[in-house]
Amino acid sequence: MQTKRRLDLLNLLRKPGEEIRKERKRKGLTQSTLAKRAKVSQALIARIEKNQVDPRLSTLRKIAEALMEEAQPRGSRAIDIAVRDVIVVNENDTIEKALKLMRKYGISQLPVLKNGTPIGAVEELELLKAFAKEKDVQKFYQKKVIEAISSIYPMVDPDTSVAEVIDYLLKGHNAVLVTKEGHLEGIITKIDVLMRSKNIIASV
Repeated sequence: MQTKRRLDLLNLLRKPGEEIRKERKRKGLTQSTLAKRAKVSQALIARIEKNQVDPRLSTLRKIAEALMEEAQPRGSRAIDIAVRDVIVVNENDTIEKALKLMRKYGISQLPVLKNGTPIGAVEELELLKAFAKEKDVQKFYQKKVIEAISSIYPMVDPDTSVAEVIDYLLKGHNAVLVTKEGHLEGIITKIDVLMRSKNIIASV
């Protein structure tokens, strides 16, 4: 076992880009997640994997240690408590459509997508404020939601810790979006942290 680990480290020194990319994908990590664990930038990870930079030994050591970290236990990751079937609107949908979705599903905010990627959110309270200022009611309902975006929610990787998600929510954000390579995977609100964590703990 000790010899195998040494060979892996030797390969990391010889072909850092190839070995880091291979091990990262084997563990299901995004470049962003690996960068956070290693306390380096995502751009640096990308450049190393493309063999565009010759990393320092100290940098390789940090990345190697990050790759050897154990996966977080079930229930401690953002994706474990996220609502996966996210109700969304696209940038060119109308405010009227957004309001109908909010009423139908009993929610007060909707992520806004552009080509499948989150660009912000529309929220019930902010829509009410805009409505109160609008003189032409029909015009208000037919406006595009992109004109009514009031918030940009923090976006985290699926294996971001629940503790980090809570930090974002405590800073005043109404929701946190879970994304993977730019695509929306789930949404987490305060009630999701409180109730879904309880359900996961109970099932363990």
